[in-house]
Amino acid sequence: MKRENFRLSDGRNMEYLRNGDVKSEAIILHAGTTQDITGWQTWLDYFAAHGIFALSFGRSGYAGSDVMPGGVTIDVANDVAELATKLGITKFVNIGLSGGGQHAVATGLDPRSAGVVTVGSLAPFAELGEDFYTGMQQADIDEYGDALKDINLLVARFQKWQDGDVSETITGAQLSERDKIASAKPTWKVLLDSCALTMQQGWGWVADDYSSYLKPWGFDPCDVKVPAVIWQGGMDKNVPVQHGKWLAANMPNARLEMRADESHLGIFVNYEEEIMQSAITLLTSS
Repeated sequence: MKRENFRLSDGRNMEYLRNGDVKSEAIILHAGTTQDITGWQTWLDYFAAHGIFALSFGRSGYAGSDVMPGGVTIDVANDVAELATKLGITKFVNIGLSGGGQHAVATGLDPRSAGVVTVGSLAPFAELGEDFYTGMQQADIDEYGDALKDINLLVARFQKWQDGDVSETITGAQLSERDKIASAKPTWKVLLDSCALTMQQGWGWVADDYSSYLKPWGFDPCDVKVPAVIWQGGMDKNVPVQHGKWLAANMPNARLEMRADESHLGIFVNYEEEIMQSAITLLTSS
C-alpha cells in the first residue's frame, strides 16, 4: 500500500491509504491522536481479507495532510465527504479511535453513512464540563491544560515524547494483564510505531487536533441518527468511561459496548476483530 494524495476544494492536501481497488462501499478509518495512517495497517489487511474496501486518511496537520487552522470536528467530516465523492464511494461506515472518534461520529450526518463505530472516543468538552477529566490520568489532564493555555506548551510536551518510550507515555508505566496480552499482538506495535512516525514528520497536527477536541464540534451528536456502536474500556484512563456513556446516551441509535477490564489501547487491540466485525455488519446489513 502506498500513500496517496487528494486536493481538497480549499486547496489543502489530504493524504490517504487504501487496501485495494476502490469500491462503492467502504469503511473509513479515523486515527487517534498522534496515529499515522500506517497505524491502521493490520486493520486494512483484515478488511481486505474479508473483501471489504477500506481506507485510512490523515487529518489536517498529519504528515502529508495540510493544516487547517481553527478547524473543528465537522470540518474533518466535510473533508472525508469530499474524498468519498472523489473516489465514488456511495455508502460508508466510519470507525474512529480515541481522538478520531468524534470525527467519525460527525460523518454519521452524511446521507451516505450506514453507521458509525467509535473506540475510546471523547465526548464534547463543553457538555461534560469538569466531568471531562474525571478518572483521566494526569498526563492527559496536563495535555489539555497546555492546549487551553498555549498550544506551543503542548507542542513542547509532545516533543519530549521523542526522548522516551511512546507506549509508556500513552499507556502509563504499569501495564495491566490485559494490556500485556494486547502488547504481544501485531496491532499494538504497528500503532505505536506509527505514532513515532507522526512525531518525526512535524507538529502541525497538534493545534488542529486539540482545536477540534476543545471547541464545539459544529453539530449536535443527537442529530446523528444512524446506527452507532460505542466501544469503551472500563479501565480507560486516557478517555474515561463517562465519555463513552455520554455518547451512547445522546446518540439516538447508539449501542454501548463496555468492556470493564480493558484500557484505552487494550480494548482496541484485544477486541479488534469484534470491533471490525461490528463495522462490517453495519456496512452490509442496510
